[in-house]
Formats: sequence, structure tokens, C-alpha cells
Amino acid sequence: MENLNGTTIRYKDRYYGDVPFSYRFKYQASVTLFSTMPGGLGHFFRRTLFPSLFKRTGKGIFFGQDIQLRYPWKIEVGEKVTLEDNTFLDAGGDPHTKIKIGDNCFIGRNTILQCKGGEIEIGDNCYIGPNTTLLSESTVKMGKFVFISGHAFILAGENHAEEKSDIPTIMQSSISKGGIIVDDDVRIGPSSTLLDGVRVGKGAIIEAGSLVHERIRPLTVNAGVPTQLIKRRD
Repeated sequence: MENLNGTTIRYKDRYYGDVPFSYRFKYQASVTLFSTMPGGLGHFFRRTLFPSLFKRTGKGIFFGQDIQLRYPWKIEVGEKVTLEDNTFLDAGGDPHTKIKIGDNCFIGRNTILQCKGGEIEIGDNCYIGPNTTLLSESTVKMGKFVFISGHAFILAGENHAEEKSDIPTIMQSSISKGGIIVDDDVRIGPSSTLLDGVRVGKGAIIEAGSLVHERIRPLTVNAGVPTQLIKRRD
């Protein structure tokens, strides 16, 4: 496999990087044999073997079927966390990337948490609905008791430079706008999108199908494309 610039991508660089042979063997055996195993037996083996692949895990984690793990040794997961079927966790190959999930969190099926040079941090007691994407080229940071409905997009990145017309924009450097911060007790409706540089204040509500491209004030209800203030909650 090659990057857009023609550089060959090795398997180990895509999945786990420069780790000891014992870790590579453990990773391959665990993922190959038990990731897709259905039923209670599959859950038992994943619950038993997968925690040793991570940087840190708490007790009572539920590992669903067909979970995809990349660089799990850079991922921390708290206690009583549910990782539903087909979730994708990618802590990336950059030295600064990491994923941290707090206690009592639910990550819905088909959800993507992907670091592309950045980090993702999810606080305690958060719910992330199915088919949601969190992508970080800088920082995605969520507080506690954040509720994200399904099919949401949280994109801290994907801002390519445009000044050179003779080079495709996808080949130009990515520009950070500061990442995304979601404070405590925020609710984000289904099919909503948060763009790089956004901060959502404590207790704010984003209604379904909204596009958030600027700061959202605390204790407000917001909706629309782009979002507008609908009312205050205080």
C-alpha cells in the first residue's frame, strides 16, 4: 500500500508501530482469532485478552464483535466502558497521538475514533451514539456527561491549505484551527457536525442536523446550518 506521495506503508506502521515481537504476536493472535468470534465465548476471550493490548484499562469493559484496534498501546480505557460492535479505535503512529476514554462510557456500533497527529479525550459518563466519527489532527476533548446522538461528525482537522493552485489541495499541508472542546453536560443531536476551532459551553444543546462552526455559549439551545441561538436555558 502507498500514500498519496508514493511512500510505501508497511503493515506494522499502520497497525502497531515499533513494538517488541512479543507484543506483535499477542496483537495478531488476539485480533485474528477472537475479534470476529460471535456470542458469549467471543466476548469472554476479548474481555480476557484485549486489555493487555492497551496502555491501561479499567474493570468491566465490554468488547463488542469486529472491533478494529490500531496502536492500542497508546489507548487508555476506564472502568465499565462499552465498545460496541464494529467500533474503530486508531491512536495513530505520531508520537503525540493518544486516545483516553473515561469511566462509564458507551461507544456505539460503527463509531470511529481516529487520531491523525492529534489526540482524543472523552470524560466520564459519556454516551457516543452509533455511526459517529471523531477525527483529530490536533485535539478533541470532551468533558463529563456528554451525550452525542448517532451519525454525528466531530472533525478537528481536515483543513487543507489552498494557496497553491498547481498542487492538489489534498497534497497541501493541513492547518489547525485549535481543535474541538466540548464542556460538561452537553447534548449533540443526530447528524450534527462540529468543525475545527469550536468550543461548546457547559450545558449547551445542539439540535439535530446542525452545523457548528463557531463557539457555542453555555446553557443555550442551538440549531441550524450554520447554528443559531434558539433560546437560553438559564
